[in-house]
Parts: sequence; structure tokens; C-alpha cells
Amino acid sequence: MIIPHTNKFALVGHGYLLFHLFDELKKYNFEKPIIITHNKKFHKRDINESKNDKKLFRNIFDLKHEAKIFCVNDINSPQTLAILKKNQVTHLFSVSSRFIFKKKIIKEYQKKIFNIHGSLLPNERGAGTYTYRIFNSNYFCCSTIHIVNEGVDKGQIILQSNKKFISRNSLPYDFLIKTNNISLSLIKKFTRMIYLKKKFKIKKQKEKKATYLPRFYTNLHGVIDFNLKGIFIEKFIKGCSHPYSGSHCYISHKKKSLKLRIFNAKFIKNKKYIHPFLIGKIIFQNKNSIKVLVSDGSLLIKLKDIKFENKKIKIRLLGKTLYNVDSDIKKSHVSTLSVFKYK
Repeated sequence: MIIPHTNKFALVGHGYLLFHLFDELKKYNFEKPIIITHNKKFHKRDINESKNDKKLFRNIFDLKHEAKIFCVNDINSPQTLAILKKNQVTHLFSVSSRFIFKKKIIKEYQKKIFNIHGSLLPNERGAGTYTYRIFNSNYFCCSTIHIVNEGVDKGQIILQSNKKFISRNSLPYDFLIKTNNISLSLIKKFTRMIYLKKKFKIKKQKEKKATYLPRFYTNLHGVIDFNLKGIFIEKFIKGCSHPYSGSHCYISHKKKSLKLRIFNAKFIKNKKYIHPFLIGKIIFQNKNSIKVLVSDGSLLIKLKDIKFENKKIKIRLLGKTLYNVDSDIKKSHVSTLSVFKYK
């Protein structure tokens, strides 16, 4: 498959990689691409989560003087198709897009819509990739560019990286930074190959090897289950950490439940028997950290990694108990609490 470099792209999505893809196309004197993105309210959330960290996030509206930017509610709508046709778009490239491409637009731009995904497809289709990797102790980063079809991340592969391993202490932030660097290398290779009119070696995905996990919404699903084994709680907390909003639980204060978020923890195993009544109890506090009992040991949590939803709250934590709320567990679709047998 050869794509003439004179063709015009629409870049669909937002963020760091889209910003750099625009720069790469500009470097090779491609016809100036247009940008199709989602509603501005979602961009505000992205900026808040990333804290405008330029290693992690780039605001595409910084390109407003260089490119036409269209905010749309649906990539598949007649209005969006009219925008693409009016601007003589021949190819689309999806980067961190919230849109799902449907039959009509895929047929209109057959094999001319591309997407970049931070996994080795067909493994890890879907979203929430880095959180799930931390949960499952898979400490590597990678990326794939593929053709978009009607399935979620199911299209034919045109470029793919190797696995690059990462520290076992990594948080989602570290996965994102390293994956962005890997993905940027693929994007540079993609644009150069188009410029040189080289053929892509298309590879069909093997469905038997495919895996899929749904999007993980940290605000909704990030409630800590203190009945889990300590190592699982540690990984859960880390998987919900920066740049995401953090795992959460509650503490009692003046007969009210105060919500707090935890962004990191270290599990310390203990072979001694711990009574279930004590799970979640804070047994140690100094000026830097606390220790919380779990079923098979304790969690060491630095105070700087604990954020109260009410930032003005300052309370002594020693002797109190961290807990979750039944209604919150039901809301987050977490299954019934684990039951452990003590010997």
C-alpha cells in the first residue's frame, strides 16, 4: 500500500502525539492537515489531569493559528463528513480519540483511516491499558499503528514496536511518558515512509491471541477494597495514580465520612495473624508516613501521597480506620468483598 505524500490528513483526537504528528507532517511539507476533536469540556478535564505537563500533554488549541480545528460531537455525523469533504481530506489519523468510527465513514475512507494504540495488538485492545498492566505486573511499554475498521482496535497492523521494559515501581505517568516516546518514533517512521512513498507491510491480527479490557474510570472504579491481599491493594493504588485522579476510600471524622485519595503505597508482608476487625486500621504515624493494616501485612503510605477531597482538612490519622462504603462498591461494579481463610 502506497500513500502519496500530497494527500491531505485530518488528525482526529487530541493530546501530545497529535501535536507531534502535526509537526511531522509539517516537516515533510504535507498539505496542512485539519484537526477534528471532541467537545471543549473534555479538553478542560485533560488539562486538569495532566497539570499541563508538556512531557505528557499538549493542548491542541495552541495550534489554532496554524490549523483549522473543528470540535464535533460525533465523527460519524453528516456534519463531520461535510467538513471532511469541504476540506478535501483524503486520509484520517486517530490519536487518543474518544470517537468510535462506524460503517459509513469507514466505507467512505476505506483503508485510509489509521489509529495509534499503546499496546502490541491484538493484545490489550480497549482502554485503561497502563492501569491494567500495573494490576497484572506487566512492566513494559509498546505501540502499534493500524488501519481502522468497525471493530475496537481490530484493524490490520502496518507498524509495530518491540516491548520496552520499565521499572516495577512505575506509575501510569511513567508508562504514558515512555509509551509516548515509543509512539512518537512510530509516527516519525510512518510519516517518513509516506513521504518516500514506501510500501507498508500489512499484517492481519490473529484473533485467537486477542485480549480486551474495558475503559477504567478511576473516579468510578477506583474504590479500594481493603479485604484484598496487600500486594493487590498496592498495585490497585498504583494503577489509579498520576496522572489519574487516584484510588479512594473514607475516614471517619466528627461523625462524618471524609473521602480521601491515595496515590502510592508500599506493601510490607507479615506472617503473623491479623484479625479482620483491624483491617484498615492506622497503627503508625510520623511526620512523613502512616502504616495501615491489611489481611497479610501492612501498607506504608507517605502523607504526601494522601489527598483529602476537602483540602482544608487536617486531622491526626493514627488510630483511625480507612474503609470503603457499600454503596460506593456497588456503584463501581466491584464484585462482593473477598473472604479470606485465616489459619
